[in-house]
Amino acid sequence: AQLQLVHECNAQLALFRAAVQNIGTTTDGAAVRREVETTGRACFKACEAARNSILPQLRDAQGAEDGNAQEWSRVASLLIGCVSMYLVEMRRCCALERTFPVPTEPCITNNQITAMESLLENMENLITVHFSTTEGSPENKVTPRRRRGTSCRPQCMCSKLKTSYA
Repeated sequence: AQLQLVHECNAQLALFRAAVQNIGTTTDGAAVRREVETTGRACFKACEAARNSILPQLRDAQGAEDGNAQEWSRVASLLIGCVSMYLVEMRRCCALERTFPVPTEPCITNNQITAMESLLENMENLITVHFSTTEGSPENKVTPRRRRGTSCRPQCMCSKLKTSYA
C-alpha cells in the first residue's frame, strides 16, 4: 500500500511537471496557472499522505535488521527521491512565475516549499539513523589482511613492465 502511495506521488509529480512546463509558453494564461496550482496541490497532498504512512513504519523498523526493515528503507528512499524532485519543480515553478508574471496568486507558496523541505529533511534523517543503527559495530567486522605478492620484489618490478611498444 505504501509503495502504491509513492507511485501516486510520482504520477502527481509528472502531472505537475508537465503543467509547469507550460508557464511562459504561448498557451500560458489563467487556465494553465490553475492547472499548475491544482496539480501542485495534488502532488503536495500525495507526498504528505505517503509520508504519513511510511514514517511510522520506518520508525518502528529502526534498529531492526530483517527484510521488512530493508523494504521500508527502500520505500522511504523512493519517497525521498520523489520529494526532492518535487522541490526542484516547485522552485522552478516559482522562478518561471517571477519571469512570466500573470495577475493571479502564485501557484506555489514559500510555506509549501518550506513544508516539503522539512518533510525531506525528516525522511533523510530517519534513513540516516536507520542505517547507522543497523550497521554492526566495528569490532564485529572482519578486516581483510593485506596481501603481499610472493613472487615479486621491488627490485624485479621493472622486469615485468613492457618497455617497448614497437
